[in-house]
Amino acid sequence: MSSHILISVRPGRTRAALVENGALVDLRIYDDGQESLVGNIYLGRVEKVLGSLAAAFVDLGGGVSGFLAAADVRPPGDTATSDISGYVSEGQAIVVQVQRDGFEDKGPKLTARVALGGRAMILNPDDPGVRVSRRINDTGERARLETLARDLAAPGEGFILRTAAAGQGADSLMRDATALRQAWGLITEKADQVTAPALLSEASSPLEHILRDFTPGDVGRITVDDPTDYTKARAWCAAISPDMSDRLNQHTGSVPLFDAFDAQTSGGGEDSIEAAIDEALSPTLALRSGGSVLFAETPALVAMDVNAGGAAKGGHGQSVLATNLEAVDLIARQIRLRNLSGLLVVDFISTKNKKDQGKVLDALKRAVAADPATVFVGGFTRFGLLEMTRRRTRPALSSILLDPCPSCAGQGRRFSGLGVAHRALDRLAIESDLAPADRLALAVGPAIANALQGAAGPALDAINQRFGRPFKVIRDDGLAADAFEIVKEP
Repeated sequence: MSSHILISVRPGRTRAALVENGALVDLRIYDDGQESLVGNIYLGRVEKVLGSLAAAFVDLGGGVSGFLAAADVRPPGDTATSDISGYVSEGQAIVVQVQRDGFEDKGPKLTARVALGGRAMILNPDDPGVRVSRRINDTGERARLETLARDLAAPGEGFILRTAAAGQGADSLMRDATALRQAWGLITEKADQVTAPALLSEASSPLEHILRDFTPGDVGRITVDDPTDYTKARAWCAAISPDMSDRLNQHTGSVPLFDAFDAQTSGGGEDSIEAAIDEALSPTLALRSGGSVLFAETPALVAMDVNAGGAAKGGHGQSVLATNLEAVDLIARQIRLRNLSGLLVVDFISTKNKKDQGKVLDALKRAVAADPATVFVGGFTRFGLLEMTRRRTRPALSSILLDPCPSCAGQGRRFSGLGVAHRALDRLAIESDLAPADRLALAVGPAIANALQGAAGPALDAINQRFGRPFKVIRDDGLAADAFEIVKEP
């Protein structure tokens, strides 16, 4: 599989796109001030134990309380009791790790089973056993890695071999294991020296997280557009994963990285990465056959409706099965890219042929197998709807890039002011490079003006510094809230 990681860095925002076989399949966005807590390790203090919920609330400090379920504090293999009070008590200090960020009115989800991730392997200090990534399919390679990891494991600890471990030798895995053990030693040492609640270990920077956790083990190319982060990436690769160094490239063109590279779009076309991101926010996507898939996100579930495009059979007169199978590939890719989670329901084009339903079900299971989030495909209901669930790991893409529309009382969505502000600055830089003699200014709608005065301010400062002069920002209430224009300075 051909894969390409593109890392676009702007002041205040880092984005990483994963392109596989020419299609955008995943996108990560890191905004300053909205950093994820996932992976952070704390010495927390148990605030309250709720036996009825088989859970406890743990104070992490800074006014943040996390949710710790009994299943996440019970020692591996211990089935003696389901009562969480047998494991924790109010006022107790406990080492916990954030598994999932809080959302809406829910706090972060915690676990007492700490896991430390490296490029090739994950150390489970208190969970013995060896597991190998399901994405490593070769039986012989799986057996080889299991043997190496068992030889490396100390009593009481376990390892998970990641996809990047494929092909790695004993010396490389030993270096990874040693570094992870040293990190765990520092964490336990700090836990003995501080008073709960306290942060023991903070998750890595966006760049390190992308290179370590988001980049596939078989990545063919990594492109970074920021010179400083490119230098940091080279240093990280040299120290942690030397085999990645020769795949690292710097984007130096005047066209922004996500506009300079293309990806497949729905309906069989091809456009920029930026356009593919916009498409992932659209409620309706076209199929090559002429049909379409409608996506509807609600608080309770995500519904997807496959349409034949008005043809009697499938799209463009092809069979219903062929159109449904075409929709399977698009749906599997989009639920990952859009980061749709919870209960997902698909209304495929109706067919009474149970054999065809089985083919669609099997195809969907294969299509979601590569998704890093846990996806469970349940099957068809008595009403012909296909149900599945996907584990929630981070906010949906729409919640990051779209804002509620004030014109329709929040029933619709529009592009967020922050996201459009970054695009506007990219376009301003391009136009200024093309016409350096012109004194250009940026006319913006209210939402973008507010973003440029707030979260996007550092990005505006960086543009001003690059061109050696301040660009004038003109607030134009006559423009749509999320619209902008490049104009000559009045």
